[in-house]
Amino acid sequence: MKILISNDDGYQAPGIIALFEAMRQIADVEVVAPQQNNSAKSNALTLYSPIYIRESHNGFKYVTGTPADCVHIALTGLLAYKPDLVVSGINNGANMGDDTIYSGTVGAAMEAYLMGIPAIAFSQVDKGWGCIEDAADFARDFVLSMMAKPMIDKQPWLLNVNIPNVPKNQLKPVKICRLGRRHPAERVITQENPRGETMYWIGGAGSARDDAYDTDFFATAAGHVAVTPLQVDLTDHENLANFSALLASWDCVE
Repeated sequence: MKILISNDDGYQAPGIIALFEAMRQIADVEVVAPQQNNSAKSNALTLYSPIYIRESHNGFKYVTGTPADCVHIALTGLLAYKPDLVVSGINNGANMGDDTIYSGTVGAAMEAYLMGIPAIAFSQVDKGWGCIEDAADFARDFVLSMMAKPMIDKQPWLLNVNIPNVPKNQLKPVKICRLGRRHPAERVITQENPRGETMYWIGGAGSARDDAYDTDFFATAAGHVAVTPLQVDLTDHENLANFSALLASWDCVE
């Protein structure tokens, strides 16, 4: 079993170190992660500047690029083999609801999925790395269960997993959930720099708008590990017919 690990918090983050220590107990593990924090980089690839790869004292390879860069480069030339599974995380904070669109943690896992490899994005619900070793132990056991099914050697799939920051023996059973939704983001933050210019900082994420019983928000609030299968198809299938009828009179639409 060969596992590639990446993240978006950077190669020195406690989450990826704990995940590496847990996964090395069950597989041959390689780490290729960003040099610096790349949160909210989503699926971005670096196309107009060179990317450099260096190796840390512990064997982790770190990349001067995005999470998706890390996985893309690893799978298209850096590694001499095709990993059986790509695992991303453990992220410092939740990736639920709309957050999955922006998440670099999910973006790294999605890059693997796009290349035909099963992938899992692991995140902790709260920031601060509380109970990170417990979360890593859960991640290891989760991967072991997927191996036992067996699910690893099947067609590619993509899972988003959010783990509450509690001791492992206090985690409630896994719940398969859909993504919830958030309210619009908070107002942009403005400050003045020493030269009198206005700086803008993206505001915080909005609160949960859709946190019904079958969502990831609801599950984690109740102490469960939330697991959401993801897909890449963004097509609004329900509205294909509606827009086809609406635009039927346009000469440029077939």
